[in-house]
Amino acid sequence: MIKLFLAFTIFCYISTPVTAETPPIDTTHVRNKIVVQILDEYKQPTAAKIRVTENDTVYYAPGNHEPDFKISEAGGDVMLDNNRRFAYVEGSFAYELPEGRLRFEVIKGYAYNFYDTIIQVTAHTDSIIIQMEKWFDFPHNKWYSGDVHVHHIDPGTALLEMKAEDINVCNILTSDFTHDQDRFRGGPEISTDTNHIVYVNQEYREDRLGHVNLLNLKKLIEPVKTMRPYQYPLNMQAADSTHAQGGHVSWAHFASWPGLEGPLAIVLQKIDAVELLCAIDPFYEPVFVTDVVPDLKMNSGLRLWYRLLNCGLRIPATAGTDKMNNRVSVGANRVYALIDGKFNYQSWIDALNTGRSFVSNSPFIFCRVNDKIAGDELHITGKKTLTIEAEMFSQLPVDRLEIIVNGNVVAEKIVKPGERHASLKFSYTPQKSGWIAARVHQFSQEFAFEGVSFLQRRDAGAGSTLLNRYYGTSRPETTFAHTNPVYFIVNNKPIRSAQDAEYFQQYLKNGLRWLDESGKFPDAKSKKEVLDAFKKGIDTFIQLAK
Repeated sequence: MIKLFLAFTIFCYISTPVTAETPPIDTTHVRNKIVVQILDEYKQPTAAKIRVTENDTVYYAPGNHEPDFKISEAGGDVMLDNNRRFAYVEGSFAYELPEGRLRFEVIKGYAYNFYDTIIQVTAHTDSIIIQMEKWFDFPHNKWYSGDVHVHHIDPGTALLEMKAEDINVCNILTSDFTHDQDRFRGGPEISTDTNHIVYVNQEYREDRLGHVNLLNLKKLIEPVKTMRPYQYPLNMQAADSTHAQGGHVSWAHFASWPGLEGPLAIVLQKIDAVELLCAIDPFYEPVFVTDVVPDLKMNSGLRLWYRLLNCGLRIPATAGTDKMNNRVSVGANRVYALIDGKFNYQSWIDALNTGRSFVSNSPFIFCRVNDKIAGDELHITGKKTLTIEAEMFSQLPVDRLEIIVNGNVVAEKIVKPGERHASLKFSYTPQKSGWIAARVHQFSQEFAFEGVSFLQRRDAGAGSTLLNRYYGTSRPETTFAHTNPVYFIVNNKPIRSAQDAEYFQQYLKNGLRWLDESGKFPDAKSKKEVLDAFKKGIDTFIQLAK
């Protein structure tokens, strides 16, 4: 199914060979002016992020880049874990480097081998060519990746970082805390690059109700420059306005911030997707508005999503970074969408709406049920055995590949250290309607439990993970990817779970109580409108429990 390029050898072309014995580096020595060029698999100049160091400590920046750059909202060169600085570059660029053995690291997204080698620089070295190797390719090149949640950076900066990180779509979200409302144009940025699309959209926020990403907007939703002072209007009103103009609505950083309104807006079918992979490892419980989440410690963001699916709510997962500064790299959390026809912004949004996609922070993952893939529906009469096939590819280490049915692991494959590819086949005979998906993750290494706070932001001293040596996320993350579900319908009966529907009844009752006792509203009429909406959500979950 997948065309895999297993090319692990690193190639480097320099004007002088690396020698076995080299003199100590004299950092006071006059630096050599060297032209560096990075080439893709077609031997064409390409964008990437590069790190050149002496003894992996002294960092050398390319020309026109600062070696000791500041952490900035404006983006630019990125700071990863352990102060690992990388510069975003494209094509040919200049360096001034001392003589000696220098370490070159070049990263270009998930599908290219990490380039990491020592190069001997001498007085005669005037050019270095770095050949990137692509180890993974999608079939027919119909999969396109995107980050649904980026802030502050301008479209030009976004385009360079997208190319370097090998993603196709970047959604820059203007909001009440940003200063870029004038960049909104109601469509994709004009560009001659047909494989990379930048679109300025909007995040609509209220810290108790929760946040939503509004994509494919033709006009912004008011208020834009100020956060709402009340728990009114509900996010559902903005969702209706977005849908009226052909837009897409995802619940922002759902795993960390489901908000009071999240399950309400989803059960009333106002939300097109949940941003599952964003701002927190999805195996951990939410960190915001935790007072309304029932049985908090037993309900991670991932578990909350599974519960919604179990209620028969076909809500796909998407992914974004919530990038606020240059500690976070564009596309470190991304969604890959399978495009039907020509790639453009609308076809990408259409794929997100149908759930023909998977979310990832590095691995590639696929799941097939008989002849169906993510987003498809399979109808079954009587007892019929399904063949489930899951497959993953990952450059970063993972521990296991799992098949999930209705939120439960029904089959798993232990992935051995050093294995980049794993597959799993399982026969399953369903007794009732439900959903099937696959996930892959790394969760058993010691650092996942010792010395790392997965609930704390990276810039607040949360600790280091292997993934964050190469990609910048808001909080520490381990390797993770998840397909969207294939839905199976047995004897025309809907997907239902009374237990999960009852859970969300309690969730909304907790939210209703808080709003009634502590909520802020402009008047009694608006308060009644909000409370009535929550009562309607509770009633809807009651119906789903039957």
